[in-house]
Amino acid sequence: MKMAPEEDDRVEMSMAPLIDCVFLLLIFFLVTTMLKRDRKEIEVDLPVSVSSLEMAPDESMLVLGINRDGDLFFEGQPTTVHLLHERLREVSRTEPERRIRLDTDEATPFHRVVEVLDALQFRNLRNVGVRTYHEKFDR
Repeated sequence: MKMAPEEDDRVEMSMAPLIDCVFLLLIFFLVTTMLKRDRKEIEVDLPVSVSSLEMAPDESMLVLGINRDGDLFFEGQPTTVHLLHERLREVSRTEPERRIRLDTDEATPFHRVVEVLDALQFRNLRNVGVRTYHEKFDR
């Protein structure tokens, strides 16, 4: 049976479901990337440096902090010296080459900084950097 050209049904593809899927994927990826970021920073006035190097951000970096009152922070959470030693022991067992960043306030008592650096050295954690302020990099 021969069909007339007027009766020929054209197959059309609707773009609406495809566009809906693309928008849903976009929203999913935006939400998951925002949930990944943890707040590791503490409020400190960084010491000024004229010879600092700019380092690329690293999400796997371990962040230790000391505020102007000498309080210790591990990944942005308050901690004690005893707990700090325990956590550093765990880090030295599992990831001895992990990058560590020390954030200190410019008014931090120096003996607290030495205490943390000694704890890192005791646990043989040597990939340590001290965060400073530099006008060129911290605008």
